[in-house]
Formats: sequence, structure tokens, C-alpha cells
Amino acid sequence: MEKEIFVTDLDGTFVKDSREVTAADRETLKQLKATMPIAIATGRSVKEIHYIEEQVGLESDVQIGFNGGIIEMDGQIIFERPIEQNILQDVLTFIKEKEIVFDALDGEQRIGTHKTDDLAKLWNMELVEPPELFQTIAGKKIYKINIRPEKGQADQLLADLKQQFPQLAICKSGEKRIEITPQNVTKGHALEFLRERYGVDFISAGDSENDISMFHESKRSFCMAHAADIVKEQATDIVENFYEVVELIA
Repeated sequence: MEKEIFVTDLDGTFVKDSREVTAADRETLKQLKATMPIAIATGRSVKEIHYIEEQVGLESDVQIGFNGGIIEMDGQIIFERPIEQNILQDVLTFIKEKEIVFDALDGEQRIGTHKTDDLAKLWNMELVEPPELFQTIAGKKIYKINIRPEKGQADQLLADLKQQFPQLAICKSGEKRIEITPQNVTKGHALEFLRERYGVDFISAGDSENDISMFHESKRSFCMAHAADIVKEQATDIVENFYEVVELIA
């Protein structure tokens, strides 16, 4: 493998408003792939990564799903860490008692109480709420749980979750979602794993708090200008659009 990998987030970075990839951004990623390996790092599943790859007509070299819960290369899983079953049960109990809107991700479906009419943001991933919801989830291998806070409640709920579950990695991804993964499962840990295994460095692009750990593991990092200040402060460069990246690292 080459000694430098370009790693991009999807939602809000490469995929505008989680709905579409512009022609300019698509061409930029193709130009970058011609010069170095490409990795995609997202809180979504590898299944959704492949969906976007099909839409843009480009295959990435490394797929990092669930913020690092799964890493795939050449169609093979090289790292995998789901939420431990006993901890999963405790989180589900907390969610049920607090009546929190959520969806749990097993890589094939999004299972929970979260609903949306914005089908363009689902990326061919089905939202389901089976009759025995919590029992169904408890019996599955779950890599990540999305918590959907009410407006203005994200920061307080984030603090409550971190206090209740210090053994998990919990971060905010915008004002409408909190992401729960196993301890030491972050985009940054995924890059650290790849560096230790292959001796590579990284250039990364992102826009959310779940990208900060990735920025820290990158020799150069690009943050979208629309991101929160707390995210922008951690990047080496700020850009308005994804397509600007190719000019800056040429």
C-alpha cells in the first residue's frame, strides 16, 4: 500500500446535505484516487458506503464503517468490534426508560423508533421497528446506536450518556444525533489501526465532531466551513467545498 491515504467522511463532506454528490466533488475524488489510495470513514454502515460508491462510479480502497466499528479492505473485514451484549442491554434499558428516539445498526438495517420521510438520506438502508423491538435488538450484533435528541437537548443528553456509560465511545454528530460505539471505536482509532498495520499517513476531510479524532491522526486535515467551531479548530485547513481539497494538496 502507498504511504499516504486520503480519508473522507461522507455526510456533509463528500455527500452534500446527506443527499447528493456534486459533479465537481465526484471528479475531485476520482482525481485523488489517481494519485493515492482512498478511504471512506463514516458513522454509517459499509453497506451504505458501497451504495455511495455505486452512485459515483468509484470504489474506495478502504471502508471504515460505524466510526471504526468495522474496517474492510479488498472485500475482507480486517477489524470488527460490535457493542458487547451486556453493555448493549444496559443502553437499551436506558433508552426504554427515558423514551428516547433511536436506531440501532447491525449493518443490514436500522432498527428502532427513528422515522423519516426523507428517503434520499437513507441510502438504500431500511428503517424497521419490529413488534418485540428491544428483544430483537438485544439478540443482534450491534455496532452503533444513533440517539435522536429533541431540539436543544443534545448537549445535556450527551453529558447524561457519558456519565451513565463511561465504558463506551459517545459523541455528538450535529445537533440531531448522538452516536454510541464501543470504547476505543472512533475514526481516529481506525486510522491508528491502519497506521500500525501498514505504516501509512493520512490526509482527511470531515465536518462533524466524530471527525475530530480522525483529524488528530492526520498529518493534514480539511474541515468544511459549515462545521461547528469546535470541529474547525481541530483541522489544519478550512474549505467551503470538498472539491477545493484537490487543489490544496496537489
